[in-house]
Amino acid sequence: MNNEEMFKEFEFNEKPDVVLTSVKGIKLPDDYLVFMQEHNGGEGPLGEYNYGCFYRFEELEEVNDDYEVQANWPGYVVIGSDMSGQLWAYNPDKKIYCQIDSENIGDDAYYTQSESFEEFLQKMDEELA
Repeated sequence: MNNEEMFKEFEFNEKPDVVLTSVKGIKLPDDYLVFMQEHNGGEGPLGEYNYGCFYRFEELEEVNDDYEVQANWPGYVVIGSDMSGQLWAYNPDKKIYCQIDSENIGDDAYYTQSESFEEFLQKMDEELA
């Protein structure tokens, strides 16, 4: 599935006034930054089966504080959510995107691991098929 199909019904935000390159000292990945510089996140269907949101640049610090990300999942930065308890995150040391079960702080909290933003979106959609 290409990006046009993946985001067919997704509602993007307007381009950001300010572009962040890191959150809480964690560098954001280049492929995610390309997406965010154009759309600044948004909400809606992703592919055929997934739904969720990518937080605006302006919201990232607060979201990561609210979820106490560094205390619960050190080294990760939350960038989005399926809006029902699954967080979408990135870890620059491991160079992976993943989903995190927000109710779990154990080692089994992480799944749908991918090395690129595009692959991450596709895997999440496929897992729900």
